[in-house]
Amino acid sequence: MAFSYTALQLVNRVRRLRRLDDVASIAKTEDLAALDAINTAIEEVLSSERWEFDLRRDQMTLRPKLGDLTVSTNAGNANILIVSRTDGLVDADTFGDYVVRILPSGSSDYANTSFRTLSSNAILVGTVATFTCSAEIEETLVDVAGSCLYSEYILPDTVRDVVRVSYQETPITLEQIDPVIEFDELYPRSIEYGPPETISVGGLDVGTYLSTGSADPAGLRMVVWPVPDQAYVIYYAYYYRHPELTTATDTLDGVPQNVVAKIVETAAAQMKVFYEKDYNALNLKTDARRSLADMHRRSKGQSADRKVAGNWEGTGARHKQSGSLLGGRLVNGGF
Repeated sequence: MAFSYTALQLVNRVRRLRRLDDVASIAKTEDLAALDAINTAIEEVLSSERWEFDLRRDQMTLRPKLGDLTVSTNAGNANILIVSRTDGLVDADTFGDYVVRILPSGSSDYANTSFRTLSSNAILVGTVATFTCSAEIEETLVDVAGSCLYSEYILPDTVRDVVRVSYQETPITLEQIDPVIEFDELYPRSIEYGPPETISVGGLDVGTYLSTGSADPAGLRMVVWPVPDQAYVIYYAYYYRHPELTTATDTLDGVPQNVVAKIVETAAAQMKVFYEKDYNALNLKTDARRSLADMHRRSKGQSADRKVAGNWEGTGARHKQSGSLLGGRLVNGGF
């Protein structure tokens, strides 16, 4: 990595600005407070703007629809679904960093309703899994045909903001959605299957988890439409969220020296105010932010309306989302 600074190096740089000696470890309360101040400064500085050096690219393999299932309700609990598959099930079919939805296509009442699952129990004899759903199923289902659908994914914690998505080198529609919009509100129509045409990003969610464990912390939600019927690979560009520094050997990577210097100054100003009651240090923080704004302009860093990510008009997509364009982003429901 071109630029890499350990947490201990950053803490010592903060100490030097306070005219204190270096330390060999981060153990004392004051040094732990300095590390907290550094993490706060990193978030303030790097999340307030779209810096070119934080632009990353990655890929994701979508999970295909899993068919040939039989679905039954549990007589004693209306929000439990029992799913079996003669060809067998594996853990990844029932939980992961995605939401598992169960579509009882053989149901008389719910043939086009995909039930969101919260958790799944351990697979029994390799062919049967029990899911807890977020809603009660009022119809009694006995071995009706069904499928597992995988259209909602939880992105890694390091993904701050998705700005472009493509499939087979072709840009596809990218929507930035209101955090409170649910899957059924996004696509209130018959379930469709095929390669990805629209990607919707917004809000925090958790994937279906194993009931003997616990849910992972909420992460940024990405919804794919139509529902994947094959293991399609999509490529996406995003702005990186730097992980929190918690130990002396954790590193801040990929951030240019001049920006790191301003992060250190911002953290040092916070420490001076708290420990030395030096309120003039707030001027140091103000100067650091002004310098950062100048750096951002000189480096032609991304602003929110600079790059159109994907095809905002939805041309060629079977599903078009109504909304208004705001700063190059399709907004539905208002931010």
